[in-house]
Order: sequence, then C-alpha cells, then structure tokens
Amino acid sequence: MRIIIGGAGEVGRGVARALYDEGQDVVLIDTDPTAIKEAQSIDAFVLMGDVSRRDALKEAGIRDAHVYIAATGSDERNMLSCALARDLLEEELPLEKYPNRQPLLTIARIHDGDLIADEEDRLSRWSGVDVAICPHQASIDRLTAGLKSSSLSEVLPLGGDAWILEVEVTNESENLANFTLGQAEENIDGLPKAFTLCRKGQRAFVPDEHTVVSPGDRLVFATIGEHTFKRVSKAAGHVEPPYPEVPRVAIFGATQLGRQLAMKYLKEGAWVTVLDDRLEAANELVGSLIGAHKRLDVIHCNLGDLDLMREIELAEHDIAIATLGDDNDNIAIAMRAADIGVERTGLILDDSALARVVRRIGLTYAVSERRVAIDSILMQVHRRVPGHYQLMPSVPEIVAMSATIFDGHSRLGQTIEKIERKGSFRIAFVERENAEGSRMMFRSKSDMTVKVGDRLILFAQADDVATVEKILER
Repeated sequence: MRIIIGGAGEVGRGVARALYDEGQDVVLIDTDPTAIKEAQSIDAFVLMGDVSRRDALKEAGIRDAHVYIAATGSDERNMLSCALARDLLEEELPLEKYPNRQPLLTIARIHDGDLIADEEDRLSRWSGVDVAICPHQASIDRLTAGLKSSSLSEVLPLGGDAWILEVEVTNESENLANFTLGQAEENIDGLPKAFTLCRKGQRAFVPDEHTVVSPGDRLVFATIGEHTFKRVSKAAGHVEPPYPEVPRVAIFGATQLGRQLAMKYLKEGAWVTVLDDRLEAANELVGSLIGAHKRLDVIHCNLGDLDLMREIELAEHDIAIATLGDDNDNIAIAMRAADIGVERTGLILDDSALARVVRRIGLTYAVSERRVAIDSILMQVHRRVPGHYQLMPSVPEIVAMSATIFDGHSRLGQTIEKIERKGSFRIAFVERENAEGSRMMFRSKSDMTVKVGDRLILFAQADDVATVEKILER
C-alpha cells in the first residue's frame, strides 16, 4: 500500500518510520537537502521535490497512492498540496472512467487551529483535506490528563474517552505486586486490563492472567475514563496528593496554546493566571472573549523576576504550565516553578527528544506537539488502513492491531475470554455502535460477546502478528 508524505521534518520522518516498519510502501518528498539526508536512515523512497508542484507528486506515484499526508511547516502549503494531490488523481484516473479506483485519503498537519475552526463539515469540499490534524488540543488534553496523576509515566488518549496508561509497580503495592494479573483483577475492584509488561533487562511482552507482577515492573493498561487514573496509580502503590476540586493554575505564555489551555481550565472551574513578557500578547488576551472572566488574571511581566513570582504567590498555585514558543525557555520556567514549590508542573514542547529527556528527569510533565502530531496522523491512517501498528514508541516490541467482526466471521458470538485463548494477545477495547447509531469505545471484559460490526482493538507482540492475523482474519 503506497503512502506519500509531503515534508521530511521530524513529523514527516516519524510517520514515515512507523509506516515503513509496518511494511507499507512509503514515499517522502522534501526540498530541504538536510531533511532529505536525515530521512535516508528510514530506508524508504526519498524524493527531492516541491509538494506544491504536480511533477513532484506525479513522480512520487500519486495515482497508486492510498494515502497522502502533508506535514510541511506551512499550513497553506499543506492544504494546497492535498488539493493538488486530489486533482492530479482525478486527472490521471477520472472517476467516471475508473469507478472502482481506490479513493485517496488526504491528511494535513495544521499549526494554526483558527484556520480550520468551524470548518469540519466543509473542509474537504473546499480544501481537498479529508482530515486536518491540529495537535494543539490533543497536546492540551494529554498534558492536563497527565497532570491529574503525576505518578503515571505515560498517558496516551485514543479518542472516545479511551486511554493508555503506563505506570511502574512499587514495593508498596499491596494487591498487585507479587500477585498474578488474574489475582490482581480479583483483588482490585475495577482494575483495567494490562496488555504490556516491561521488566528490566527483558523484552516487553503481552502478559496473561497467570503472569506474576513484580515490584519494578512497568505495566501498560487500557482503560476508559479519566476517573480510572487514580485507581491504576493506587493499585501500583503510588500515593498521590489529592487533585484539588478548584485548582489555581499559572500559565506562562499568552500564546495560542496558552489561551486554549486557559479556556479549558476556566471551563473546569479553575482560577487561572496567565503571565507573559510581551505586552501585545497580554493585551490581546485581555481583549478576547475570555479576557473579562472573573477567574482569570493576565499579568504582563518579566518571567524571570523571582520577586514577582513570590508576590503573585506562585508557590500557592496547584499547577504551573509553560507554553512559550521556545522549548528551552519552557524547560527553564517549568523547572523554576517546581523549585519554587508548585506541586504539579508541565510544559508543551516541539522537540520530542527534549520531551523524553525532561520526562526522564522526573521533575515536570512534558508533552511534545510533534510527537502528538505523529500519533494523531498515525491514528487517522490506521482507522482506515488495516494492519498492525506501533502505538507506544517506548515499547516497540508491542503493536496494536484491529479486527472488524463481519456477518459470518468465525469469532462472531464468542466471548472475549474465548478469543484471547486462541493466541498470545489481549483485546483492550471494543468499538461498537450504540442505540443512537454513533460508535463508542468500550473496555473489553472477559464475558463480553462480540457482535456484527464490532471493531476489536488488541495488542500483541510484534513477532506474533502473523499468527494473530490468521486467528482473526475470518
């Protein structure tokens, strides 16, 4: 299956590497020699060319492509290239002449969310973009969720209130450590299903009900709802301070991200202080729709002024988040807030490698917008393209897979427990149509019976993919 990616920056390369590892036919296009050179390590086909030119898309093989992903640094160029790709396909393979041709899915990374605001239903018609990925909101959701339970080392949203959580089991875990997973699920009411176990010095693997959990193990859970985060954290033996009902939140940076973050916390009833050293940005926020909110304070100040930080009682805030345009400035401010005494600190970075380093240090919770963009693009691709895919870069040995249960499927009417007995995999979620006709994600239970139209989301070791595909192919 051919997938063409316009833009060989960190996002384009990250998507290309994941798709290439899945066995897809990937083509990367870019005009930057440095980006082209860095992309050579992926071993995919790399083409020097301009995605806004027909000849480059034609040379990349757009007529044979199933997916086109625009991931350059320009929103306008991304949207233009999607429209061009669709037009070129229609020119080469007219629908009236080739009615059975494979439809082209176009995905564009969008940096400025205002560009596509309120355009969901019309976007594809006028821009040629089927799916627009703006990682701002997804980054905010991931950050705010992670800050609610600081002991979780990874919090990954899958949509529909479905989450992937990673946590380390401590010696203080009374009902999980030194028990089998089956016993733990009986001991702990409502414990979600663990689908990955990482043990020091060993490869990650998919555990079963007989797997004994030891202190120091990292478990990856699949769950529904943020209310389960505390349950997972407590089960692993972590004692966290209670999350305040009405938190005081300090946001450094009246950027677009900072404004969206302020709106989210204000809607949740929090008291929010936004600080920025740019007078124009501070004034713009004051003059916006939320500028007159009674629980919002906007302060124009020198962000490095420690006396001012004491004056505004930064240490009394429950949460401090850095959303400035510079990664290094964000790291410095988040670390300073932690030193001053803020219990929960976070930041949103561009560079995914920097975010990993900051997370390892453990003083603050970091989210990379580029990593979120990669994850979001891959999620959209995998909703439409069958096969397995890597979900968590930190655990490359485990892959996610999906299987749709159609009429006459060999697993139709079977329970989750019976299906899982067929091989070494764990079914984490069942996507099912509800009474209103919309699709919802449900956490799988051992006695749940699969129905026609169900989409099973499961996890298996990469080495077992072929076996699992045979079990679920019909």
